[in-house]
Amino acid sequence: MQISLILPQIVALDVVFALAACLQTIHVPLIASRRSSYNRKVICAYEASLVLHLMISALILFASSGSHLVAPLDVCARAMGGALWLNAAIFAYGVLLMVHYRRPVMLVELLLVAAVTPPVVFAMGSAWTVVLIAEGAFFLFRTIAALLMDVRNRQEDITAFSTIETINVIPVGILYLDPRGRPLLMNRCMRKNLVELHMPTDLCDMSSTWNDLRKLSMQMPESSANRAHIDLDRFGRDRAVVEISPSEIRLFVRDSVTVSGRPFERVVGLDVTEYAHAHDRLAQANHLLELAGQELQAQIEEVKKVADNAVYLRMRARVHDVIGQRLSILHRYLEEGRLDDESFEQIDPLLRSIAADLRSAGAGEPAEQLGDIVHAFGLVSVQIDVEGTLPEDVRVAVAFLQIIREASTNATKHAQAHRIHVRLWQEGADAVAVARMTISNDGSPAPVSYREGTGIPGMRHVAQDLGGSLEVHAAPPFTLTVSIPLNANDTSQRRNSRSAC
Repeated sequence: MQISLILPQIVALDVVFALAACLQTIHVPLIASRRSSYNRKVICAYEASLVLHLMISALILFASSGSHLVAPLDVCARAMGGALWLNAAIFAYGVLLMVHYRRPVMLVELLLVAAVTPPVVFAMGSAWTVVLIAEGAFFLFRTIAALLMDVRNRQEDITAFSTIETINVIPVGILYLDPRGRPLLMNRCMRKNLVELHMPTDLCDMSSTWNDLRKLSMQMPESSANRAHIDLDRFGRDRAVVEISPSEIRLFVRDSVTVSGRPFERVVGLDVTEYAHAHDRLAQANHLLELAGQELQAQIEEVKKVADNAVYLRMRARVHDVIGQRLSILHRYLEEGRLDDESFEQIDPLLRSIAADLRSAGAGEPAEQLGDIVHAFGLVSVQIDVEGTLPEDVRVAVAFLQIIREASTNATKHAQAHRIHVRLWQEGADAVAVARMTISNDGSPAPVSYREGTGIPGMRHVAQDLGGSLEVHAAPPFTLTVSIPLNANDTSQRRNSRSAC
């Protein structure tokens, strides 16, 4: 079989081989950087040899086209017989790799390489053109497919650079030292901390780094040392708390690790600034609560001394309302961090008036008592909006006041509410008249597993003593609905008589 090619066809085939050689040249460094179970140096040598093979084929076609068909392809190939023996060496090298790595897929490309050796060229003569066309088409496809695989592997592969970059961006300082004290790995955070502490960070002996950190920890200012007295037992004994700057406190922890059977020393730096500051704020809040608790305990003890059975029960409810209100107000002050002189001036009369309020036992007009409640909660930025007026029936009005005080205390303490809305109105007339009230707040929603504590049952008991009822609507906004008949005296008498029977 003899196939002859005209000049444009030879030029086109020559371009195919040249393009394949260029693409194969790009493929070689990419496969060298790829993580593989094979020996990358051996594979890269084979891939580079394919570049030489494609260049030899391209030169044969170029020489044939330059002669304007004076010399056929097989004649040009015979003239480059010395260079063609390089293909025989590439073929032998490829066979060894195919057998060693058990890759039979290499057989096709090795046969095409062997077809460009002098024995095959001389044997096939002009029919060798068919082999050259098949070879050009195959290697162009192979190089394009290889580059696409390189791009995909590049996107999916985790390189050493990407690992180091990931370690550098984390806010935790990391330092690895070998047994000789030489740094093997140090991220940016650790380097920054050591630079700010004026400690060495270069590739030198850093075996004394941990001892220097311990010395700095013991030399911390007294104010910083007190602030850094936090629970660190879970970090082991090798730990040091160092103030990098007034706004940054670091906890350094040292331990030993073994990697691939080799021991290394590891130092980790953790940012505990917020932890230390929170510990400081908690200590201050606990101190204030302790003082308030002592004052309240003294008032409660005074109440216990003067109370007898019946009076004690009434005073107990009064103490719960008054002290609960003051505690909620004081708790709000602490939550908002209001520790300035103006806030202390507002707190002082509230604490000093506890005894007077307990002794008053609810004396005064209901409207005045309601105004006092609104004013007291207003000091902690809790606005109580009252719509309507209290009932003229004193017993019902007093019951509403107790419920308003307890509900406002609970909303401030448990729901962190800032606004409470109270609506008062009356339904019916004469014997069927009913006083109604709703109390809602803008606090946080009640949890899904909401359960009543002691406050709501106490308020419900106040309403039931007068023949009324109290309903809870936990869905936002949290709302209490209270209904008490205005003939409360008759109703309570009937309830008491039924209970006696």
